[in-house]
Parts: sequence; C-alpha cells; structure tokens
Amino acid sequence: MKKLLFSFLYATALLFMGCGNNETSEMNSGKIKLEFKPVSAKQIKMNYQFTVNQVTSGDVTAFEMDITGNAGTNENGQIILDLKNEKIKMSGNIQGTKVSGSASGSDSLIGDAKLVALPIFTLEGNTYRSIYDAQLNKKSEVRMDAGAIVDSSENKVQFLIRYPSGEIAVGHTWEKEIIIKSGNKMNCSAKYTLKEIKGNNAIISMDGKLFGSGEKFGNAFSMEGTLKGVITVDITTGWPVLSDTHQEFILKMGGKDVPMKYDIKCKVE
Repeated sequence: MKKLLFSFLYATALLFMGCGNNETSEMNSGKIKLEFKPVSAKQIKMNYQFTVNQVTSGDVTAFEMDITGNAGTNENGQIILDLKNEKIKMSGNIQGTKVSGSASGSDSLIGDAKLVALPIFTLEGNTYRSIYDAQLNKKSEVRMDAGAIVDSSENKVQFLIRYPSGEIAVGHTWEKEIIIKSGNKMNCSAKYTLKEIKGNNAIISMDGKLFGSGEKFGNAFSMEGTLKGVITVDITTGWPVLSDTHQEFILKMGGKDVPMKYDIKCKVE
C-alpha cells in the first residue's frame, strides 16, 4: 500500500503552469485583451520545476524538465503547439535519504525513489501536439513521432490560466472551471485577477479550489485543497512568461488523510 501511495502521489504531481516568451505590445486606455496568439514557427525553451512535499513524512521530491517547442496555426486558424520533453531530472529526500537521478543518465535511485521517478522519467523524449483556442483552452492533444500521430495520450504538462473574452483593466476578475489532468483528473474552480500591468506584461493572480475523486491501483481516493499563484503574461503574444503556483490539499486514500504541498515554477525563453 505504501509503494502504491508513493506512486500515485508523484505520478499525479506533474502539472503545468503557463509559460511564454517576450515581445513588444501597445495598450490603449489602460485596457488590454488577453489572447493566445504566439508567433508562428518561433522556437521556445521552457524550464519547468515542481516540488512535491508529503508533509507528514517529510519526504520532498523535486523534478526539473527542459522542454523545447514551437507554435503556429493550421488552415482553420487553430493554434498548434508542439512540445518535446528534452531532459528530466530529479532530486530530493525520501525516508531520510538524499536521492538524485535523471531519465537519461546515471542515478542513485532504488526502491521507493525509483518507483516515484519512473512515471515521470518515461516522459523524456516524448513529443506532444496540442490544439488551443485564443483563451488557452486545450481542444485536443496527441503524442507524435517523426511527424506522425502515435496515440491520443496527453502530456503531463499543461497551462492553468484561461483568458476572458473581452477587454480588461487592472482590478478586473474572472472565473473559470478547469480540469487539471495528471494521471487522474482534479477539478479546479479558479478565480483570476489582473493585479498590475508592467510594460508589455500583465501580472495575474490565481486563487483556486481543488477537488476530485476516483480510483487508483484499486483504491478509491478523494482530494480537497487550494491553489494560489502569480502568472506573468506577455500581452502581445498571450504567452504566460512566468508562473509561480502553490497547491495544498488533503489526499484521502486507503483510510488515510495525507496532507500534500506542490510548488511549481515555469519559465520560457
């Protein structure tokens, strides 16, 4: 049961906070309209880091992913985003022992540590193609290989921000219901607030309520918690430039209440 719980906790850890690049922008009358309209064929580099803290045991595990990709539009005007997981590594402290390793290199991972890392390490080298609308709603996603569709599986990486349909000014708030997909689905009732405009960037806060339930490894589970964060968006392209989010929730599984914390950061160059 303990190994199954470890595997569930970390296999579901990999979430994506939006990230992006910098361009130039013009704003009028203090109002802006946020839309995802990335520059076609422009190469991007993402650095995505997330730390999982199992509060009761004190186990802390940090994963880091280097991702490359590009964006464009298809004949229907839909936004196509291709992302490849280039390198994945892990470090942390599990049951009082320091651990480290990478998906493509030597490591010191054995036992529970290896069980934790494997679901994430298997993502290295995978390429995913997603279709988005202007509000950053994902319409579909498939795994690709040499330009051909391999299967309909989804990447663990995903954007958490959604844009409103109209113009907004500082102080404006909007709400969205989103689904966080990472192994199992977690619902999030999210409230966004435009806190500040700095040059070409919009600073947006996110407050969300997390909840979900399901079954994993033959065990029913449920979870409840909160998500808070700050996301910086390039107004010109709609790319979220920087993301810094924090989740706290209680995982109820196998008759146990397990308090969890996730800290996730993402940057795109």
